[in-house]
Parts: sequence; structure tokens; C-alpha cells
Amino acid sequence: MASGPPRGHLLKILGVTFGVAVAIGQVIGSGILRSPSIIAGQVQGIGLIIGLWALGGLQVALAANLNAELGTALPRTGGGYNFVRRAMGDVFGLAVGWTDWLSNLAGAAAASVSFAEFLPLLLPAAGAHKIAIALSLQVALYTANITGLREGRAVQELTSFIKAAMLLVFIVIAVLVVAPPEKPTLLFSPTALGWANLVLAYQLIMGAYAGWNTPLYFAGENSDPARALPRALFVGIAVTAFLYIGVNGALLYALSPAGLAGSPLPFSAVLSRIAGPAPAALFALGACLTVASCSNACIMAAPRVLFALARDGLLPRGVTYVNAGGSPTIAYAMTALGTVALAATGTFSLVFGLIATLNALSGFLVDIAFWVLRVKAPELPRPHRAKGYPVLPVIPVLVDGALVVLFTAADYVGGLVALGLGLLCIPFAFLAHRAREGAAA
Repeated sequence: MASGPPRGHLLKILGVTFGVAVAIGQVIGSGILRSPSIIAGQVQGIGLIIGLWALGGLQVALAANLNAELGTALPRTGGGYNFVRRAMGDVFGLAVGWTDWLSNLAGAAAASVSFAEFLPLLLPAAGAHKIAIALSLQVALYTANITGLREGRAVQELTSFIKAAMLLVFIVIAVLVVAPPEKPTLLFSPTALGWANLVLAYQLIMGAYAGWNTPLYFAGENSDPARALPRALFVGIAVTAFLYIGVNGALLYALSPAGLAGSPLPFSAVLSRIAGPAPAALFALGACLTVASCSNACIMAAPRVLFALARDGLLPRGVTYVNAGGSPTIAYAMTALGTVALAATGTFSLVFGLIATLNALSGFLVDIAFWVLRVKAPELPRPHRAKGYPVLPVIPVLVDGALVVLFTAADYVGGLVALGLGLLCIPFAFLAHRAREGAAA
């Protein structure tokens, strides 16, 4: 008689398809629904806007070049925490793990609230029950995922690929059906640009690409990580970049840069130019599906971080409990408490205000871990080695390091929180080390 996985073990049933789906699901969220208009307000000119979106895709592809090597060398559930801890020890590893968990927590809560904000466009009566709807979405997603990995995988793959298909349909509609403005627009506006405008626009773009590394969180549940992880990372980034560039090109074509800048919900603005009630309903349906898929990806990733921390003795061992369906039940319960609290109180916006600096710092530490492990652990098997070594792997270190400085300068509160988080990890890491020594004795 078949039995479920033993306590503390996960099912190795995931592959490239899920990796691409969870990357698309995590990355493409409410950001692409709202940020194009803000970016167009900061940066006038079609060519420059499209160029910045393409540059963002190139930057994350260069970072994926390092992460693909790290993920196949250390194919363990938990994401970048594993690489940083192996390279730099418990303190830095715990800081990255804690930050990753908070980031996914805030992402899941924000996406569920966005779902509740978009649903009234489809069902007006839902407008009076936004918090209840946000929490109901979370309950439905947690139920599917706690039931088992197969159920969570099915939800993610279905919602992600429908979402991608809907964005493709939108691009076609915007280009072929909606009449563009009569007055042609310049590729590059002669309006003088300030560095502050460019930095803000690019920060929003990088925020829209956040989550590209999500396949790494499930490395320990992948049936063939050496093959699947690099493909999932690069295909996920390629699909996302293609959709982002296509969507922004379509919006700019249909609305013009000035029209896009003046449309808080540009998708709705484009679809409203088609006669009949269907466009508004289509936008609402697409928006709800987009953010629900994003919420599910965050809900799946966050417990894997807690599982990894507990596996390595940085949280109580009981957090590694896995049910018969292959889901880390206790880790899911802890994550659910966090996302429900953030969504119900609205404090996810405060966390998001700090997360850009924290994520930039985490990315920088992962970049450093790549170089440390090349020197410290040359014996590690590396089925996928970073391309263009040593030139290309240097670029993410320099770029992410510069972003840490820029984000900290622009948001000194976030910088202080990042420093405080690092200092807070020291006593926790020390206590965990003492506990492991005591258990070994």
C-alpha cells in the first residue's frame, strides 16, 4: 500500500512546466496592470519606455545566469537562502530567508486585496465586502495547496497559462482592433529627462520583474533540477519580458505616451474603446485571474523558505512536517497567519514600502555567494555553469550593489530596517547554533 512522504520530506514531482508557470505567476501581477501609466508619466517617448522594459529583462536574465548555477549545484528547497547560508553562514542566510518570507507574505496579501478591488468591476455588489473577498481568496488557495503539491501545481499551471494567453489576446486586440491616435508620436521625446524620473521608472520596472527566481524555491521538489531549473528560469524570463514589451508597445500604440500617462487603468482604457459591455467584463476577469495567480505563487513559495530554515535548525524542527500530499503543513499555517493579518489590517503596504531595499540587498548577497562558492566550494557539482565567466557574472554584482546604494539613499528608512534585520539575525543564529551543538552532544 502506497504511503505519503515521511516527515520532513517533499515530493519530487515538479518539472519545467511548473517552473515556468510559477515564474510567470509570481512575476506578472498587479504591477503590469498599473505601472505602465506611472512609467509613461515619468519617461516620455515610446523607444525609451520599451528600452527600459527590455533592459529590465536583460538584467534579470544576467542574474539568472548566476542563479541557474547555484540552483543546480545546491538543488534544495528554499531559494536563495540556501546559497547565502552555504557561502556566508547562518546570520546572512537567516537574513535572506527572513526577507524572502516577508516579501512573499506581502505579495500574497497585496495580490488578494487587489483581487478584491478588481472584482467589483465584474460584480458591483462585491465592493462592500473587499476584506472578506480577499480573505476568501486566500482560504481557497491555502486549501488547495495544503491538500497537496499536485493540487497547488494544478492551480498554478492553469492560472498562469490562461493569464499569459489573455495578455497575448490583449496585445492583438490593442494593435489590430483599437484605432491608434491620429497624431504620430516620437520614439524619443525631446522633453528633458531627470535622473530621478529614470530611477523611479526603472525601480517600478524591476518591481514588475520581481519573482523571476521563484522556480529556485522548489528545487528540492524537482524531479530533474539539473535540467529543469535553468530552463524554467530562462524560459520564464523570456516569456515575461516578451509579454511586458508587447503589452507596453500595444498600450503605447493604442493610447500614445500622453494618453497612457493619463490612464490609471490603461488596459480598461484600451478595451473601453471597443463597443459593447464585454470589454469591461474582460478586463475585470483578466485582472482578477492575474492577481489570483500571483497570490497563489507567493503562497506556494513562502512556506518553502520556512521549511528550509527549520530543516537547517534555524526554526523549530516541527516546521518541517509534511503531510501525505507533499505539503509543508505547519509552514503553510504560519504563512497563512501572516498573509491574513497583513491583508486584514492593510499593513502589507508598509512592508512593500521596505521590500525594495531588502530585496535588492538579498539579490546582492546571492551574487556574492556565487563568487564565494566558486572559491570556497570548487568541488560542488555544477551541472549548469554560468555563461561568460568571469565577465557576465560580474555584471549582476555591480548592478545589484549599485541598486542597494541607490535604494538606500532614496529610502534611508528601508536601509535602516535592512541593517536592523541583519543585526536581529545575529542572536537568533547564535541560539540556533547552540541548539544544534547541544543536540549533537
